[in-house]
Amino acid sequence: MTVGRRVFLGAFTAGAVTVAAGTEAAADGEYTAYASPAQFYGTSTTAHTVTINHKATSGEAVALNVTSDNPDTSAVYITGVETGRGTVKIAHVGYADGSDANASALSIDLQTSGTAAQGIYVTATNGATKGSLIALRNNPGLDDLVVKGSGRTGIGIGRGDTPQAQLHVVQRSTAPAALLLEGPARLANVTAEPTNAPAALGGGSLYAQGGALYWKGGNGTVTRIGPA
Repeated sequence: MTVGRRVFLGAFTAGAVTVAAGTEAAADGEYTAYASPAQFYGTSTTAHTVTINHKATSGEAVALNVTSDNPDTSAVYITGVETGRGTVKIAHVGYADGSDANASALSIDLQTSGTAAQGIYVTATNGATKGSLIALRNNPGLDDLVVKGSGRTGIGIGRGDTPQAQLHVVQRSTAPAALLLEGPARLANVTAEPTNAPAALGGGSLYAQGGALYWKGGNGTVTRIGPA
């Protein structure tokens, strides 16, 4: 594998070393301060450019710890040009006996009380995208939760299907209901009578208009259920 790098490789004891002038690194407390950033590149199609393997099997030490004191930009930038993989791939090798119930593939900790930081933020800086913004798939053949690029959201719909409403919920046989509200439901007035689309699903539409409650059946008959 062809690898290029610029990094100080001399042995040193942090805090007690003298580095000759003109070298690219100097001891700074427990760290090595680099006059020039370390850079790695590789051209192999079979070997990773950088591999870090933490061999300890206990304790709180980690394989890679990245921190930043700069509040003006991100601590880490990751950019990729993939067509069939995630730019970042996280694999949690779990335990079949379920002893890792408190573990997760991704853990986010907003550590300051009162912070206004967002836990997860997805945006499209160059215009709206066509792919799903979120897709959670655990059960075979289903999108357990999907948010399409259009903003339509599906829960329990067929994998790859398009939600047939702004929010499309499909009740599974193991669930006693498709929707449970512990509190009142509020229907705002519609500007136009619903069309009952998609007609192939049958049923009808419950809606409010002028403050009154209506039901539009599958054959188009409109019945007022409650006055304004």
